[in-house]
Amino acid sequence: MNRKPKNLFKTTVALAVANALLAGNALAENESEQDIEKIEVTATKRVTSIQEVPLAVTAIGGDELVDMQITDILSIEKAIPGVTVASFGNNPQVILRGAGSAGTTDIAVPIYHNNMYLPTTGQALAGYMDVERIEALRGPQGTLFGRNTFGGLINVITKKPDTEEFDFGAAITVGDYGLLKTEGFVNVPLGDKVAFRLTAADEQRDGYVENINNPDGDLKDSDYTYVRGQLLFTPTDDLSINLTMSHWKDTGNGSLNWAYKAAGIPLDKNDPTKINAIDGYLDPRMGIYVGCEGEPDRAGGRSQAGNVCAGDASASIVSDPRKIDYDYTPIRELEETAVYLNIDWEVANHSLVLNAAAFDYQAINLMDAEFSSMASWVDGTYGTTKSEQVDFTISSTFDGPLQYTLGAYYFDSQDPDNKSAYLFGSLTESWYAYAGATPETPSWAYWNREGRGGTKSTALYGQATYSLTDKLNATAGIRYTEDDRQSQRSNSLAGSLGWGNWDDYLGPELPSFTYVDGNGDALPTEVGKDENMDYRLGVDYQINDDVMVYASYSTAYIAGATDAATQKLLDPQTNKSYEAGFKSTLFDGDFRLNGAIFNAKYEGLTTTAFIEQGDTGVAVATQVPGGSINSRGIELEGFWDVTDDLVVDFGVSVDMSEYDEFVVNAGNLVINDSDGNPVKPIGSEVIDGGFGFVMDGENTPYTPDLTVGVGVSYFFDLGDMGTIKPYVHTYYNSGYMTNRAPAFFGEQDAYAKVDLSVKWESVDGDFTVQAYVNNATDELIQTYTEILSRARVAYDYAAPRNMGIRFGYNF
Repeated sequence: MNRKPKNLFKTTVALAVANALLAGNALAENESEQDIEKIEVTATKRVTSIQEVPLAVTAIGGDELVDMQITDILSIEKAIPGVTVASFGNNPQVILRGAGSAGTTDIAVPIYHNNMYLPTTGQALAGYMDVERIEALRGPQGTLFGRNTFGGLINVITKKPDTEEFDFGAAITVGDYGLLKTEGFVNVPLGDKVAFRLTAADEQRDGYVENINNPDGDLKDSDYTYVRGQLLFTPTDDLSINLTMSHWKDTGNGSLNWAYKAAGIPLDKNDPTKINAIDGYLDPRMGIYVGCEGEPDRAGGRSQAGNVCAGDASASIVSDPRKIDYDYTPIRELEETAVYLNIDWEVANHSLVLNAAAFDYQAINLMDAEFSSMASWVDGTYGTTKSEQVDFTISSTFDGPLQYTLGAYYFDSQDPDNKSAYLFGSLTESWYAYAGATPETPSWAYWNREGRGGTKSTALYGQATYSLTDKLNATAGIRYTEDDRQSQRSNSLAGSLGWGNWDDYLGPELPSFTYVDGNGDALPTEVGKDENMDYRLGVDYQINDDVMVYASYSTAYIAGATDAATQKLLDPQTNKSYEAGFKSTLFDGDFRLNGAIFNAKYEGLTTTAFIEQGDTGVAVATQVPGGSINSRGIELEGFWDVTDDLVVDFGVSVDMSEYDEFVVNAGNLVINDSDGNPVKPIGSEVIDGGFGFVMDGENTPYTPDLTVGVGVSYFFDLGDMGTIKPYVHTYYNSGYMTNRAPAFFGEQDAYAKVDLSVKWESVDGDFTVQAYVNNATDELIQTYTEILSRARVAYDYAAPRNMGIRFGYNF
């Protein structure tokens, strides 16, 4: 019985990108005699030592995902040094080496599923079921991957059908908060050339956040189903065709849109009539603070949330961060249907791989807009994303000093049904434009608009490695990209339905918008095109059988937004990144230590500018290219078999990312004085007629200076009774900002989080029972901070301490 983990946790390995990187590493000549784990590379089916890959990549095996209770993208950061996940609403965002922390017009660190790019971050909320491994690739990867690998990527690889034998497995997890999760798979060979694999799961869980006003409005719950079917056809030993269809749906209340927990208004400590987001204090209310006897009125807050001085309980805030007092029951539905095709053909000493996918993703989220128990306002978003993509590569597999990969990629999300909107509505007849509104039938605001559009992108790319000597290899890659972006803005609701037709504004169905003018002609469509060349250069040197060093330079690009005036794309975002690292295997193969240093320069990031509107003298904040970030740091990963039974894994990241040039709009912190004139928020500056924070030299959000993760496991052999493996994982984070502004309330302090588990496994490995406690120290961890209108602050937090038991059979 193998009592060691089937896959190394947090071990650097190039799995999907190895087409070009692995071939030139003189694998046969430099193969160590030590017991270094071998792993099957997806694209080439070539077995090689993971320690000879000149690239910083973290891989997490499917078994380790289960052991560490990594069930989705929101729990992955503890396993990948340097990764932070900013979570709010339905939009998880991965930040890696500073990329994604600020100002890109598309996803900076995308999620891939089975080598296919997910065009919206919400699609990454799908849970991890029947997963082979997850790969986190750092730095630009455009010379080997399809799209938008600006700062790296995370690739989720699922298990494939097997023609060899019938197999099945299942698991049931029960836990606190009413958790009941069932999942399983079945693999059915249909002859020696065809196999079918079905994977399914269902999860029900009560909310982590209690709504004391409305039990149906608890948040952070789960109501989730998932099913995936795969059909594998292998007509010859050299040709495989795999067709996959998946569908998942989540109708839980979720986390609202921007953040779920009202926190208060940031006031100046010496003058509560002024907003001070720099070093003030939070006045715990969402409502207004006027008419208070013996004291001045306090700034900020919404009248629709009540008046604190009038004794309205709805204006105040429940102090417990895990409790809310909201009246509205959220409406939330996420749904995705996806089809994947993979064709892998080994012919004429080459590997030809075709990956294609089509996605249909829809999301709607309506929430309590004033964050109170008053039946007042709702707001939210909805959107549809339909897309298709094809990625074709040719990789050499013959022996020789030169190895290469050539690829072509096509992406299209310009489906006419791709629409999205921000919605605002009233639950009461607060004024004439909301006539007929009730909590059951909200009246949508007349100024609501919808937008539609999408992107077409084509790319040609290639990468080659040449063995200069039996120890020294050189790598070069190039990518050419063309992007075509379109966007069209609808009429307002008043323009679509007619001003004053209030009955047509009533819900609960979503409103319908028009895209034609008064003459019946289509409203203008903004169209922009751009092209770009990216590069990669690298060298690696095998010092001896146990130590390899490498260095690389790579670039990346994201197309800018469409300029309405010029009908062209604005300047793109760019990344110029340097990396140097080493791979080492010590102590007779028992200790693996890998490290990398990096330096990246992100330019053209979208930052705030203030544009004067005609002759009015009024400046309106808008996002324009021009910001920049410097990112540099060190990453270390290790795995140590201390004894046959004791295993230690660890990861360390030092990240010194900071703004180079960047301005953050202070708009939502601006409050008018008694004469109706805007008051400059404390700490902000007057910039072109508007108020903003100059962030030059400040740390970027979601980039802690230091993170350290250490896991320790020990195997107890019970003989015929199987084994027991306790596992302790400790994660330290030095703290970070959760908002781009330098606000005191956006600081997440340093914390240390501990996860515990103990797993029993039968002698044959078929049966397992695992008890776990996630966040055993019950740390309160900010994942997002939002500054709402009239200086109101709201937070989103990661999951509290939670525990459960998982019973598994062969799964």
